[in-house]
Amino acid sequence: MEITITSRETIKPFLPTPNENKFFQLCLFDQLQLVTYLPMVLFYPKKEPFLETSHICAQLKRSLSETLTIFYPIAGRRKNHTFITCNDEGALYLEAKVNHNMIEFLTPPKLEFLNKLLPCEPNKMHPNGEVLPQVLVQVNMFNCGGIAIGTCNLHTLLDGCSGSLFQTTWASICRGSREETPSPDFTSASSFFPPINHLSLHDHVGQNNEDSKVQKNCTTRRFVFDAQSINTLRADAKDNESSNSPTRYEALAAFIWKHMTLAYKMECGDSTRPAVAIHIVDMRRRMGEPFSKYTIGNILWPVMVCCETVNVDTDARYLISIAREKFGKLSRELFLRVKSDPNILGSNQCVDLPQGMETRSPIPTVLTSWCGLNFSELDFGWGKPLWAGVRGGDQETLPNVAVIMETGEGMEAWLTMEIQHIAKLEKNEEFLRLALPNPSVSHI
Repeated sequence: MEITITSRETIKPFLPTPNENKFFQLCLFDQLQLVTYLPMVLFYPKKEPFLETSHICAQLKRSLSETLTIFYPIAGRRKNHTFITCNDEGALYLEAKVNHNMIEFLTPPKLEFLNKLLPCEPNKMHPNGEVLPQVLVQVNMFNCGGIAIGTCNLHTLLDGCSGSLFQTTWASICRGSREETPSPDFTSASSFFPPINHLSLHDHVGQNNEDSKVQKNCTTRRFVFDAQSINTLRADAKDNESSNSPTRYEALAAFIWKHMTLAYKMECGDSTRPAVAIHIVDMRRRMGEPFSKYTIGNILWPVMVCCETVNVDTDARYLISIAREKFGKLSRELFLRVKSDPNILGSNQCVDLPQGMETRSPIPTVLTSWCGLNFSELDFGWGKPLWAGVRGGDQETLPNVAVIMETGEGMEAWLTMEIQHIAKLEKNEEFLRLALPNPSVSHI
């Protein structure tokens, strides 16, 4: 399959950023993020009455320019560890032709080509964040008239929630519904959690130039869990002594953590290593005021859950119970302690792992939920997307990462692992009893 870039340009804000907004202060948690791009590809089939691609692209570019006026820091470049210079350098915008029909591409999704629909290699760590655009867009035009909009959002400022708000605003302006666009909150994060001016904290938590050494040759696989599978997982994980049934995320995350860890252990041949699940949690609701879903920044917290032994007999109820214990310690009071003393971020008050755990080489699994971020609802004026994809293919990136998303009837998980490890997972009968590997998009 050939994908040819036909144009490349920079989209600048429709109006220049006022002088009083020329410098945007990052928050503490922005500083701790890896310099990497979060990807998303939205597929829109040809609609009747048919709109010329030139008209569609003109709409997208004009509305993106207007959106960058509202989200002015995204049009800037990071100056250093504490500021973005809002200099209106803009977002990178590409157009491409795909010599394929969209339905053929999605039955089943050609994951090995998915990254080619993105404007840059996703989830790769970059050594120099000062020159990188905050947002890149690639509009892919299929032979059939369908389009796929690939976006990459720089993690320096945009977490999943912030990126969703940016793209929701862009879509609303594009379809002519500007009155539906909320005002982003650019001040609460850095006011409540101001940045630090020294680098010792970055070194302490591992955000330094050594990060590139932890990247591995990985591949991404998509597994779909229909409603019946999710109900089975929840029923199997229910504690009869508790009236609090596991949520869909709890049940699926425990199942994925167990089997990703087992696949890793089968390949490395060491069954004694402990396992750590790192749940990436949105702090906005747990913090309350002044934060809301409109607060821009990486308002994220890693909840680390340790299990001394994970084997085929490990019960999901146990994995959920120890995760709930750690989630129960997540409170506004903890965040207030971090606000008063950011250096406790690397201490046991926050990490909360058994002493000496780091010396035992625990097997890490990062779990993040994009449920409720409404990427599948983004309507740019020609209807909701047929499907939303994340990434695919082989690349150098962080291993053992699971992104969990909602589908129309269930949930899907995008698992990124070292190639030899995911090969073991794909042969696990217990896992495949409930997980459907990369089926065709159900509502084509």
